[in-house]
Amino acid sequence: MAIISLTTDWQHRDYYLGALKGRLLSICPDAQLVDLSHNVDNYNISQASFIIKNAFIHFPKGSIHIIGVKSEETPEHPHLAVKYQDHYFIGADNGIFSLVMKGDPQEIVRIENTEKEAQFLTFPELNIFSKVAAHISKHNSLAGLGPTQKSLYRLVPIRALIQKGTITGQVIYIDSYGNVTTNISKELFESMNQKREFEILVQSNHYRITKINKNYFENSEGDFLALFNSSGLLEIAINKGNLAELLQLDINSDIRIKFHDH
Repeated sequence: MAIISLTTDWQHRDYYLGALKGRLLSICPDAQLVDLSHNVDNYNISQASFIIKNAFIHFPKGSIHIIGVKSEETPEHPHLAVKYQDHYFIGADNGIFSLVMKGDPQEIVRIENTEKEAQFLTFPELNIFSKVAAHISKHNSLAGLGPTQKSLYRLVPIRALIQKGTITGQVIYIDSYGNVTTNISKELFESMNQKREFEILVQSNHYRITKINKNYFENSEGDFLALFNSSGLLEIAINKGNLAELLQLDINSDIRIKFHDH
């Protein structure tokens, strides 16, 4: 039985998701369909990649992941099927694969041998991705889908900046609670910390956090807090509150950590 996950920016309002699920169940009647997220901001491959990267690792090997975000094929960004860590990913080669995958894929195939239906040319998830998923489900292989490709189109994620005892990072993800995840990793923080006192500065110098929590409940309701989340990245939040809304934080908002020598 194939497990097929779906990530899109359709947000449940349109018929697209229902049509795709119907097509998948018609050609893969034994498939188990799993919704990762359909609330991705329109065309936001950075947000989609964060969701997929942190979710797929908990799926059984051999799972198939359809990426329906910025999925239109262009001459520069063809449709690909990619095998990585014994999982299969289907989408457009627009940089999203490179953001999901830390190392090199096991196999990259350009999708060229799948029959296209003229009436669905603007709907690649239905027209192409569903059929590719069915092929992989049946053969547990990318063979026959098209020619192999050596590398992926790469996007370089924004890195935290280290300068004069300060880490300057950016917000890379905001969850439905308004908690913000930054690109500051636990490893980077610990390499700079060296048991020194520190201040996490949110919105310039107006809001300061001086400790790292292990759990949200360590602070009273309404208090600001910082912790390293399950992604191993620094998260800033308000216990039982919406930090992003309160402070009008957005993707790429700066978060700084200043370390102080004794």
